[in-house]
Amino acid sequence: MRRARRVALLMLLLPALAQAQAAADSPGNLAAQVNAQIVLRQVNNNVAMMADGLGAGFLPGDLPAACEPATRAAVASMSTALVRFMQETFNDPAYQRGFEQLLGSAWSAQQLQAFLDRSGDEELGVLNAEVMSAPGLQAAQDAHMARLTQAADSMMDADPGLQKALAEVNSAQQHCDAARMEPEAGT
Repeated sequence: MRRARRVALLMLLLPALAQAQAAADSPGNLAAQVNAQIVLRQVNNNVAMMADGLGAGFLPGDLPAACEPATRAAVASMSTALVRFMQETFNDPAYQRGFEQLLGSAWSAQQLQAFLDRSGDEELGVLNAEVMSAPGLQAAQDAHMARLTQAADSMMDADPGLQKALAEVNSAQQHCDAARMEPEAGT
């Protein structure tokens, strides 16, 4: 009797399981996975590298020893805040949903699955370039970046975490400027 109930329950659940698997393999779901695992990962890596480069530009070569640790800490904090700000700004959910729709229409479910299958084995930049080679994808991403660049100043001014980090860098730079002046004051 119990076995018959289990079999009956299993028979009821099989269509639901099949639907769940079909939904997981849908072009929309696969496009969201490709976006998260390949495209956004590459964008976020690029943002982190760019922020590190910008942060290095804030470190003058002639830092007095007295202010070097504080300046390096402030620049590291600013780089972290800048990465967070840029990633949060680029990863706008409305844009990402639209981009995923473009991915789903540019590539078949089989092609999207092939990208995902290769994502653990291939260099991310190469795979991302292949994903982005479909007509319209790079143009959509470039247009999004252009809109963000255009609005960046006002958005940065409104971000309290980034403003705090920039203020810390300015304070550290002022401390360094004062440390540079000290030997001159004694002459």
